[in-house]
Amino acid sequence: MCAVLPLLKGRLGLSAGRLVGLPGLGKRNIISYVERIRFLQQLKEQDAACLSQLPEGQFLVFSRSKPLVRVNQANTNEALVWLSYTDVMKYHQLVPRSTVLLDVSEDGKTRYSVQVGALSTETQEQLESDTGASFTDLRLALFMVNWQEAHTLSRANCVHMWNKNTAFCGKCGAPTERNAAGYSRVCSSCGHTQYPSSAPVGIVLVTDPELTQVVLVRQPRHPPGMYSCIAGFSDAGESLEETVKREVAEEVGMEVASVRYVASQHWPFPGSLMAGCFAMADIQELKIDEKELQDARWFSREEVSEALERIKTNPHLRLRGNPTGELFVPPPGAIAFHLISHWIKRTPVHQIYHHIY
Repeated sequence: MCAVLPLLKGRLGLSAGRLVGLPGLGKRNIISYVERIRFLQQLKEQDAACLSQLPEGQFLVFSRSKPLVRVNQANTNEALVWLSYTDVMKYHQLVPRSTVLLDVSEDGKTRYSVQVGALSTETQEQLESDTGASFTDLRLALFMVNWQEAHTLSRANCVHMWNKNTAFCGKCGAPTERNAAGYSRVCSSCGHTQYPSSAPVGIVLVTDPELTQVVLVRQPRHPPGMYSCIAGFSDAGESLEETVKREVAEEVGMEVASVRYVASQHWPFPGSLMAGCFAMADIQELKIDEKELQDARWFSREEVSEALERIKTNPHLRLRGNPTGELFVPPPGAIAFHLISHWIKRTPVHQIYHHIY
């Protein structure tokens, strides 16, 4: 916390004593949300400020898009590994050049993610032994941590990948140079500046007006037994509602009404902002786009309830599939799970966000 105070003092006009003594703030929750966001913006914009926080920072560790996770402590507060700067330097010397800024925690710690690349076998084994963790497939890791930590993993991987994929200017092809936070790259020749962004996606659970059945779809890449919600990228100039209506029409040949937004989720494959919605349509025959889908069906409440129970009991179905072929849905780390589970619970739409966040 002490490393954050000097920078906050200048930006917010507060002494260390006044900052700690702000009304309503406890011993841990010293920095308010607004103060943290403004401090984070300062770190993104000022290289010296961002680099000055490294020695006191906390670090996630990635190796080629695989985060360091304690698999044997999945779904606990200990699953995600945070290392100190000193600890990271034992295994990877190029921390400033391979680190991206993530956030500032409630207790004032600046948090980063470091991409260590392909470590030597000896170094990787030592790191995994010292931490009791292993570099884990990101799709699996997202379902081993809580909702907020999944967002953190997603953000970290996307910013790492964005820096890798924008090493050269999109306008003139010359090399680009990143800032300390990893949130901008400037062309060394023409000066064009690039920033990371997310692609908007509409994901929708279609139900009948009586809420007795829903439409779930299966893509060829899904593991055996898995069905999910209809989803697709927004076209240029589309609203979210237009995206949802178009995707449903394209994929299952049906027109929906009453599109209602529920909540959103960042998703790192490939780097999307998933906007979760409900929509209604009368029960009717589905006309599947076979170029996009392997199958699509109306499912009853009983079938969906059983599918939810299967994935909650065994989240690994998402990777391996169900040998029996029985229906399951995406696990709790996915926005689709929350749309489906709250439909089963009949949670009023305006309340779902508060249950998720």
